Amino acid sequence: MKKLAWRRAVGWLLAVAILFFLGRTVWASWAQIAQSGFTFQFNLPLFALSLLLLVPGRIFAVEAWRRILSELGNPIPLRFAVFAWFVSNLARFIPGNVFQLAAMMMLTQSAGVSKINIVLSQAVYAVIALSVAALYGVTLLPIAPEYVPLIISAFAALIILFALPAVFQIMLNVSAWLLRQARRNREIITPQIRITFWQGLIAPTFSLCMWTINGFAFWLFVRSITEISPTAIPTFIGMNAAAYFIGYASFITPSGLGFREASLAFFLGAFFPAPVAVSLAFLTRLWSIGGELVGVGFAVWWKPKPTADNRPQTPENSAQSAVGGPHR
Repeated sequence: MKKLAWRRAVGWLLAVAILFFLGRTVWASWAQIAQSGFTFQFNLPLFALSLLLLVPGRIFAVEAWRRILSELGNPIPLRFAVFAWFVSNLARFIPGNVFQLAAMMMLTQSAGVSKINIVLSQAVYAVIALSVAALYGVTLLPIAPEYVPLIISAFAALIILFALPAVFQIMLNVSAWLLRQARRNREIITPQIRITFWQGLIAPTFSLCMWTINGFAFWLFVRSITEISPTAIPTFIGMNAAAYFIGYASFITPSGLGFREASLAFFLGAFFPAPVAVSLAFLTRLWSIGGELVGVGFAVWWKPKPTADNRPQTPENSAQSAVGGPHR
């Protein structure tokens, strides 16, 4: 417990330190920006659209995770998965990136979902999603136009790689081994999954869709504040994914706080003066939180009604309920 408390304290201190130095950059240089004539603007329709797009973008992530969980033997309805995902996401602001798992375990307990399978499914999904995000980050490197087909081929190859049943099993094997080491429990058994290539395509493809939609929403958000060319959309998709990857990989700060802002400010520096880039990075955090809250509101509204035994409603138990319960 003491080690966990120290880790939380260090995480918050590090996040505050990074944000402090970013804020000092804005404060020290803002007068120069004001003299240059740079102005912000605000386009409410574009801002609202950017906020709303975050919800369907992240539902792609939910469906990717739900399919993985289903392959592990715990199928749950999409509506219930959306509820568990968005509500448990609120715990990401606690340092360590593990409290989201605890919240998800608690929320899915009524559906009979195994706690081990929650960890394994989230681990496999994280590997897939972060790999796609890292590849998107590679697109930020100076690349000659003639090499664009190579990047497209790299995305296709990555999706095909993760769709291979053998690769899916390897990810499960490694995740289960790490879990055994972390919990010092040799009784945790590695699931042996039979999955087809076409089933395996869903998670990496939907992860790609999620990062693409979220990145486009990020461009719309910046466009709602200041002028930015539509030709920059691919770059903004890449920098959004790369900043998330860096923030997630930092692990020690709550929800990548500080690291994500610093990396995003660095990337935005190619388009805007330093204090403007830092300001946009700060505002992006608030915008992202706003999108998550919109998602939570939608998830709570869309949540399926529980059955008489307090389990999430599915077509099977809904039909059973209509005829007076399950046949014995």
